[in-house]
Amino acid sequence: MSIKKMRSLYKFLYSFLAFIVLVTCLIYTASANVNAIISPPFNVPKNWKNTNMLRTIDLTSSIVRETTAVVAQNIHNESIGEYYYPIPKEWDEHLSFIEVKERTTEQFFEVEKAEFNSLNKIQYYKISFNRRLDPEDKIKFIVTTAFTHVLTPYPKEIAQTGRQNILFRGNQYGNSAYHTAQQKTIVKLPSAVIISYSQPTGYITSNRNTLEYGLFDGKEPNSYEELKIHYEFQQSILTVKGLRRDLEISHWGGNLAIEEHFNLTQEGARLKDQFSRLEYHKNIYTRQNSVMTRELSLSLPAHASNVYYRDEIGNVSTSHLRYEQDKTVLEFKPRYPLFGGWNYTWYYGYNVPIGDFVKYHSESGRYILNIPFINVLPRVTYDKVQVRIILPEGASNIKVETPFPVDKESHGVHKTYLDTIGRYLIVLDKFNVLNDHSKNFQISYTYNSFELLRKPLAVSVCLLGAFLLSMVYSRMEFGIGKSEKKS
Repeated sequence: MSIKKMRSLYKFLYSFLAFIVLVTCLIYTASANVNAIISPPFNVPKNWKNTNMLRTIDLTSSIVRETTAVVAQNIHNESIGEYYYPIPKEWDEHLSFIEVKERTTEQFFEVEKAEFNSLNKIQYYKISFNRRLDPEDKIKFIVTTAFTHVLTPYPKEIAQTGRQNILFRGNQYGNSAYHTAQQKTIVKLPSAVIISYSQPTGYITSNRNTLEYGLFDGKEPNSYEELKIHYEFQQSILTVKGLRRDLEISHWGGNLAIEEHFNLTQEGARLKDQFSRLEYHKNIYTRQNSVMTRELSLSLPAHASNVYYRDEIGNVSTSHLRYEQDKTVLEFKPRYPLFGGWNYTWYYGYNVPIGDFVKYHSESGRYILNIPFINVLPRVTYDKVQVRIILPEGASNIKVETPFPVDKESHGVHKTYLDTIGRYLIVLDKFNVLNDHSKNFQISYTYNSFELLRKPLAVSVCLLGAFLLSMVYSRMEFGIGKSEKKS
């Protein structure tokens, strides 16, 4: 076959394959559209009416917190115990946590992710009350939500000593899947410096660093009117892109070793020009308010010992450890100040007595580790947190209990020096974490006291084996021919 015919054949094969791929994509798209048409969007039963709603938006930090106080009335002809709370998709992607409690008793209700309305792009959350309400009965409850990465520096670049402004976009009305008779929205700002804000006629009042929208009467479900506020925000916007927290339990040494690895980013307005060391020192001595981050502080357990703080280069000496009555405070300065867009990675570790966090339950015969999920770093959000718990070798019957759902839980084996079968490893991963998640989780396990002899026996067996090998080796002859006895 000639080269010309071979090229024609290859072109035909390529064209045919491209045609097959195109037809496959069209069929897949058409089937997806058909499924979307066949499956109707989720509609919330209109069994409730909100007689009153007071919504408070807290913009005093880089985390947007909403607190919505609702008075709901059952307008159905039967008793109901469920209520649906909607969150738009673009906001649900930034939701860190949601919790609901009754206003009078402070009792928390169960909240779970429910159906997603693909037509209106709304994610619904189902709130399960602790009782069923009869027709015409009312219930008062509070919905608390927190969102991350929804604030935008505007302008995106500022001078080294410039003032940082933030742009917030939201909804003037509260999130509701039901008709609302009356509602009001209150916005709390970090300062009285407000550059601009949405001003609906007759529905806005301003008082220093507080804006009030409403009263609004007779709003339909999922009503929307843009709320835009441009205000001054002289705080660092700190985000930990990744945190790895290692907890290693040793019954042999009676010790809990903790080490945390941070990857920190300052996500505020970026520097417009190059960094000036002169301006930096001038800012320090004149005590001007700046959005840069110069130092950080961490609260450690009161009995923390052997504390170290290092980064990729090595030990960092710009740190100070202060012991207080109920805690140990680690204050440290990064090697350079953090401006918008700058990163810094470091890790620190310490030891605490095992009895501070691990208790033995005599009735069940189990050891229980009870420790916070994260250690609080003020004014920081976490994109991803990974907690690794390394149990002592020989631990078994593991049970994990967390106060909130985690995105991933995996189990494995961690091997280190003088281990025989390895140590049980538990890895907990969670995304979009706040300091609100600094709640205690529990890991219980059984551990036989004879397991303390595992390492000494392993060392003894190794030494005995070495001695036996040396004895055998010393009695072996490697020469050629018959050896002569010495007289």
